Amino acid sequence: MKLAIGFSTTNSIWSKLIRWFTKANISHVYLKIWDQTFGTHLVLHSDWDGVQFDLLEKFSINNFTVEEYEIDDPRLDEAIKKNLWFLGRSYDYKKLISWAWLIIFKRYIVRKIKEPSKDPKKIICVDFILFPTNEAGLTHLPIGYLTPIDFGKWCKENYESLGWTRKIYDDTPEWLK
Repeated sequence: MKLAIGFSTTNSIWSKLIRWFTKANISHVYLKIWDQTFGTHLVLHSDWDGVQFDLLEKFSINNFTVEEYEIDDPRLDEAIKKNLWFLGRSYDYKKLISWAWLIIFKRYIVRKIKEPSKDPKKIICVDFILFPTNEAGLTHLPIGYLTPIDFGKWCKENYESLGWTRKIYDDTPEWLK
């Protein structure tokens, strides 16, 4: 299966807060998949409404993609199918707030707090991407610990050794600069 792991942001207050807390230019992670049945790209992601599919064109109206990592690996076929059960799963707002506190405390008290909040009925965007990529054996990253920028840094450091293709979007909007 050929897909792309994408890193994006929006102009919403939540995205601005995530970017401010993480000191990053991204606030969201998604999977972009080509659907042969419909002949279009679909975005599979965990957003405020929960885990969902969106048309890429609809997703792109409010989301600015900063970069994508294209992956062509047959191991993803089964891993994506197995993880579609996440569709409709609620977004984990509590973890987002815990991240904020964790980041604040980490800046002032350098220690690691394991699993500040973990609810098996809820999920955030980074964890949603890690479930199928870990299951396919492409990544071996911990679930529940990474922010979008942490995962983005990992991708940037490892994409060449993994045979992925990196695409950077240079048409940065004024509000993101």
